Amino acid sequence: MNLRTVKLFIMGVVFMAPILFGSTHAAERVVRPPALAGTWYPANPTELAAFVEKLQAQTDPATTVQKTPPIRAILVPHAGYRYSGETAMTALKSLAGARFQRVVILGPTHRQNFVGLALPQVTHFSTPLGELPLDTQAMAQLANHPIIRTINSAHEQEHSIEIQLPLLQKVLADGWKLLPLLVGQMDAQGFALAAATLRPLLDEQTLLVISGDFTHYGQNFSYQPFPLDTTTEGNLKKLDQGAIDKIMGRDPKGFMDYRQKTGITACAFGPVTILLNLLDDQVEPRLIRYRTSGADNSDFSHSVSYVAMSFHSPHPLANMGTKTEPFSEGEMKQLHTLAVATVIGAVQGKSTPPANLQDLRQHFNNPSGAFVTLKRSGALRGCIGQLQPIQPLYQAIMENAVNAALRDPRFQPVTPNELGNMELEVSVLSPMRPIPSWEAFELGRHGIVLSKNGRRAVFLPEVAVEQKWSREETLTHLAMKAGLPGDAWRQGASFEIFTSQTHTAPLAPSPPSGDTGSPGL
Repeated sequence: MNLRTVKLFIMGVVFMAPILFGSTHAAERVVRPPALAGTWYPANPTELAAFVEKLQAQTDPATTVQKTPPIRAILVPHAGYRYSGETAMTALKSLAGARFQRVVILGPTHRQNFVGLALPQVTHFSTPLGELPLDTQAMAQLANHPIIRTINSAHEQEHSIEIQLPLLQKVLADGWKLLPLLVGQMDAQGFALAAATLRPLLDEQTLLVISGDFTHYGQNFSYQPFPLDTTTEGNLKKLDQGAIDKIMGRDPKGFMDYRQKTGITACAFGPVTILLNLLDDQVEPRLIRYRTSGADNSDFSHSVSYVAMSFHSPHPLANMGTKTEPFSEGEMKQLHTLAVATVIGAVQGKSTPPANLQDLRQHFNNPSGAFVTLKRSGALRGCIGQLQPIQPLYQAIMENAVNAALRDPRFQPVTPNELGNMELEVSVLSPMRPIPSWEAFELGRHGIVLSKNGRRAVFLPEVAVEQKWSREETLTHLAMKAGLPGDAWRQGASFEIFTSQTHTAPLAPSPPSGDTGSPGL
């Protein structure tokens, strides 16, 4: 999934997402039965409960992590309990008795290939210890996002999520709902968008569980980067430690580059990459345990590596990576100047970055949604942006500036002789949040996203003001922009709102040679 695919909206263009979740959240009860009971873990409820309790009792207290700051996420393996259950419990035991309203589990897909994230189309998951209700309200909300699909068949026999459920049922206090998501193929921008889409759900009452194993070594796995001999155990540990180091450094790009460099067969790759896109420097990763099945079985010809980690922060993941205070007028001018310099450079075929780009990177590094709009003599000449905070703000401004000038499919590319008669507007968006109904939409203050039947459309806050529409007229035009009947907003639609800060000024003439026109910070 490339960035052009995941750009959600451009003004005046409709994004048509597939129908993802249907009406399961409002329909009859549908239960996914256990697929692993009796093979990967005991099928008898009494035997299973006793087995998990034994794992808890056997966990070395020295491996139990402190709960301060609070645990926001854990990384645990997902093999059969006799192989990886003890390692998984080292991360889970610290959560004994903890109360959550929601548990989000991200697991890799092993049986079915797809792009993006996959939801099941059920209302409950069942294990021998009882049924777990799914967070169908959150599922319905997520189903409107283009990166998320409903693929029930991918969940039916998949083990990466199910294997965690009996452990969580015994460790956590009752009362939580499950949000199960399988992770398919994505590129760097897709993983960032997946993280941005999930972030609003990761509040104070939510635990994120990353389910995944690390190196699968041996001929049966078609991965043997070093020979099977007395050095294999040490080489495996070194290989896995390289990946762990990238996680400890909260480095999603480094983690992806490491996989590209080594070819490491870690099925944890996708879920971990999403996690790393959710973290900032407030999060403290802690390595709890590392083991290999090769060491446990004294046979490295067929070895899988298991890692348990916890991720701590005083603040929930939902609050991370985004700026909460408004930008000052001076900061908005800096972003505008950056966009102007980028447009001029792109139109004139120059790629020289601003002299103070490193300063801008440091100051505007938090991810944010952003739009760049070009107008000529008051008429729209190009507008491209992204709603979700999938990349650092400075980068979003530069990329959308180039795209607005050269790649808006509604217009021919801007030419150099147009630059002197053009206006540029930058818009920085707040994180989106759902609203219960259209009545909570405030005209002129909120931008709004309408989703219905797999179709989505957006208006920035200033659109209704510029067009002098009423709230009802705005919603009617928004529905039609989504390819729906004009009155489709009245029933069955879901809405998200956001605010934006804007700065508008004429597009300055080309700066003198050697001067980017970008003020220093």
